[in-house]
Amino acid sequence: MTYIKTIRNQVVKFQIFYKYLIVSIINTIVGYGIIFSLMYIGTSPEISNLIGYSIGICVSYVLNKIYTFQSKAHPKKEFPKFVASLLIAYGLNFLTLVFCVRAIHINAYVSQIISGAVYTLSGFLLAKYFAFRKERVL
Repeated sequence: MTYIKTIRNQVVKFQIFYKYLIVSIINTIVGYGIIFSLMYIGTSPEISNLIGYSIGICVSYVLNKIYTFQSKAHPKKEFPKFVASLLIAYGLNFLTLVFCVRAIHINAYVSQIISGAVYTLSGFLLAKYFAFRKERVL
């Protein structure tokens, strides 16, 4: 019986990661849609990027809160943790990119893919175990 329970738990964990990937795709489309639309109407790339990412963080938070992790906690508690999680994930992404390109001389495009995978995985783990961590009831 324990083996079946373990398999079921692994399937549930994969489903949560799958949902996280779906939210990431939606968020990427929304974020870049806003960035490129603003640039199209004449907004500077920097301002477009700032607005697109700001809205993207909010969209990602709401979708992950409701769809991926089904969290009931108050946003005042979770949202700062979620933003911190994204910043940490981005830092890991950037360090990975620099290491791959500069230290071990991997092709820059391949390095972007590797660092993107680090961002996605670390962002998921930080969201699951830090930002949207369910409080244990004693």
